[in-house]
Amino acid sequence: MLKAYKYRIYPTQEQETFLRKELGLKRLYWNISLANKQADHSYKLISYKETFSKYKPEALEWCKEIDSTAMADVWSDLTQAFRNFYTSCNGTRKGKFVNPPKFKSKKNMKGSIGYTSMARPKFVNGKLFITRKLGLLKGSYHCQFCEGKLKNVTISRTATGKWFVSICVEKKDKPKNDNGKAIGIDWNCRDDVFLTLSDGTKIKCPRFLREKEKQLAHYHKLLSKKFVKGRREQSQNYHKAKYKVAKLHEKVSWQRQDWLHKVSHNLAQKYQYVIVEDINMQSMSQMHHGKAVGDQGFGMLRNMIAYKTTLVKVSAKDTSKTCHICGFINPKVVLGVEHWKCPVCSSEHHRDRNAALNILNKGVTSLGIVGRERAESKNACGEPRSSVKQEVCSTIESVLDS
Repeated sequence: MLKAYKYRIYPTQEQETFLRKELGLKRLYWNISLANKQADHSYKLISYKETFSKYKPEALEWCKEIDSTAMADVWSDLTQAFRNFYTSCNGTRKGKFVNPPKFKSKKNMKGSIGYTSMARPKFVNGKLFITRKLGLLKGSYHCQFCEGKLKNVTISRTATGKWFVSICVEKKDKPKNDNGKAIGIDWNCRDDVFLTLSDGTKIKCPRFLREKEKQLAHYHKLLSKKFVKGRREQSQNYHKAKYKVAKLHEKVSWQRQDWLHKVSHNLAQKYQYVIVEDINMQSMSQMHHGKAVGDQGFGMLRNMIAYKTTLVKVSAKDTSKTCHICGFINPKVVLGVEHWKCPVCSSEHHRDRNAALNILNKGVTSLGIVGRERAESKNACGEPRSSVKQEVCSTIESVLDS
């Protein structure tokens, strides 16, 4: 499995100048190669030295001041970007449609520098060593990365100018929670209740973005006032207002990630199997509740659970309409109906709790022998599922007719 370690680093003024030069040369190499590729689709990408000697000779002198390994990932990234775009166009790529690569702007603070496996990161006297030219980096190193096959090292800069380093290592799979317990989770994007568990637990979601909306609107208003149309270089006040907006968005993002890590950690500690609905989050974000979907971060939560414990995805079809006891599908349960009574077995249900139990039953049924035993005990009102079906099959038709 792949294990990533992310640290906040505090480069000196010389080191930050060095990193900015690398970002600038990477951006230049990317933009020249992209322009040639757009002008001639048969253009084959060449190395950065050949590119600069042909189109920007003075850049060759700048390349002597940086690490050559930092330029190696530009060619592979641009090649992969075009490959993703072409496969999306012909329909062979799974997932969302990928747009063609774009030019990188000098004004964009965000950027990353990828070092190949030739880099040998290590800790020396409490500082991180990556390459000889970069030197030792100060940082907040809360833990040391484990030994294993090094995949890549990436130094990134955020929109607010903060620097981070990510070290990806391939190591042996760590044994996860093996207590055999499973839990079903129903997600709700409309109410304050974020998750409803099959055991009846409800988890409320702190809406971090909603709490900062007024402050964000104020900063965006200041930003629009400082912007001068037609001016190539904006004023310092404009950049200050832009920094405030980026800083507030960054704070909201970190708050959300911290809270989701705590929720996923608690679930991974208690349960070996976490069963959720297989929902296309991109489609959900494009619907009426797009802002709420993004603010909750359910897609991010699923990714966190996946590497902390075993994540099982099941179909979300009719999970709220199906009685988890007898299996009857009630067509009268529509959006907005919170409580309903099964006309077959007369059991009363809460919409979200019932959906979580159905998700649990679907998940444990697909897990194997243990799952099937648990699913049978859940679906039968204390009796085997088959006997319940024999009793209710004769009444389902009459209920539907009425």
